[in-house]
Amino acid sequence: MSIRACWAGVLLLILPVSSVSAAERVITLAPHLAELVVAAGAGDQLVGVSRFSDFPPQVAVLPAVGDAFNFNYEQMLALQPTLLLAWAGGTPASEIARLRTLGLRVETVQVQRLNDVAAALRQVGRLLQTEDVADIAAQSFTDQLDALRVDVDDPVAVYFQVSMAPLYTLNGNHVASDVIRLCGGRNVFADAPMLAPQISREAVLAEQPDVILYSGEQGATPWQTLRSNPQVLDAVLARIPPDWLTRPGPRLVKGAKAVCEVLAGVRSARSFPADSHPAPGGAR
Repeated sequence: MSIRACWAGVLLLILPVSSVSAAERVITLAPHLAELVVAAGAGDQLVGVSRFSDFPPQVAVLPAVGDAFNFNYEQMLALQPTLLLAWAGGTPASEIARLRTLGLRVETVQVQRLNDVAAALRQVGRLLQTEDVADIAAQSFTDQLDALRVDVDDPVAVYFQVSMAPLYTLNGNHVASDVIRLCGGRNVFADAPMLAPQISREAVLAEQPDVILYSGEQGATPWQTLRSNPQVLDAVLARIPPDWLTRPGPRLVKGAKAVCEVLAGVRSARSFPADSHPAPGGAR
């Protein structure tokens, strides 16, 4: 053996082995999981996403491997992923099991409620070895929500409209309801037995909401004519982009800021009705 070869062997023995593992090749199985991966600082490890993944823009150009109920397994395998991130409670357990039988590594991420998002960011950071970035993102998310939190004795009554025809809403177990509560509001259909119940216009009117939040471009249409008679409907109409309240990810902060602004305006109007004036010196 040559002297050079001997020294090479010695160096291999005494030099520390690098602790940095090769980057993962990640496929996310729900749109908000792709957002979480990017926010956690691991966007460059994404090689595939689920259908409707469109934010941030960099994920919109990645191959879409199907949705939660119709995966393209051949395409998944062709992308040679080392890790699939599934949505606990959202991705069907049968699909997760099938993916694992194909020899794919699948990790589930639990993120259903507002308080789950920071923990999910940290989990993704640990899985993809971007803990520092993920921890900062998680803390920022928590801090921004804490700054918005409102505690009131008389919460603003809110109806959140998911779709216009037919009318669908969300009950108190959805993250959108968490946001409404954070902002000092009360989801008028919080006690509905189903997560996304179909309701009637009469049921909405019976609840006498102070605010109607809607997501579709034409979502205010069923209510605009009714507002001409305050005895029938006396509610503020406000559009919030749907992904800001229905995707349990980092953009919930944007949704919370928008909702809190609307509800703060309603509380202000309660304090100073349109037909009254503040007392001299600012007294109420």
